Amino acid sequence: MTPANGIHKVTHCIFDNDGTLMDTEKQYEQAVGNILRPYGEKYTFELKMRCMGLPGNLSSRLLVRELKLPVEEAKFEQMFNAEVHRLMGNVSLLPGVQDLLLHLHHHRIPMAIATSGTRKVFCHKARPHCDLLPAFHHIVCGDDPALKRGKPAPDIFLLAASRFKPKPPPDCCLVFEDSPLGLQAGLAAGMQVVMTPDLRVPEEKTKGATLVLRSMEQFQPELFGLPPFDNCAKFTFG
Repeated sequence: MTPANGIHKVTHCIFDNDGTLMDTEKQYEQAVGNILRPYGEKYTFELKMRCMGLPGNLSSRLLVRELKLPVEEAKFEQMFNAEVHRLMGNVSLLPGVQDLLLHLHHHRIPMAIATSGTRKVFCHKARPHCDLLPAFHHIVCGDDPALKRGKPAPDIFLLAASRFKPKPPPDCCLVFEDSPLGLQAGLAAGMQVVMTPDLRVPEEKTKGATLVLRSMEQFQPELFGLPPFDNCAKFTFG
């Protein structure tokens, strides 16, 4: 656990989804790898870091142009969406996520999700976890009509904050992210960022994060003025 200086109290939490809440990054790697294989190309981790956090159309554009693939960007995105749908039918939550969400919900901490994925793809991935969705005040997806720019621009986190009622100031919001682009977006929004990066992400790509954790299991809510975990029995919705 690597904390930065200047940690201060927050009142609201905004979560990225892929690689932060849901354990989907391996499936994304597999999906892209399956598409690139017939072209004789590999999805390197350096390429993955540049794609993580981007909306699907922008990551498709990056891959087609970077690798000079003989396929239209729209066609690549279509193949990508089909492969993701095939692989994402039963994704798991990452360690520590369920306990943290239930804890924050129990203490009435307002929460939202801000994901670059489309609403359709998010709903498909979230189906096994629909009992947890009531914990969130709202969910902002990458195809939201009000969203002008994707990560690393701050727009998605500012939009998520604006939909809480009442709207909190940015510095009262805590962002949870796993990608360097998401980290940049949260910081640009004027928010503190807890980062749970892939272990392969270079340390310099985590600079600026308020807190860097290996897993959500390490998160201590009281560091940010949130209620600490206690010994109450865990509960579920439904």
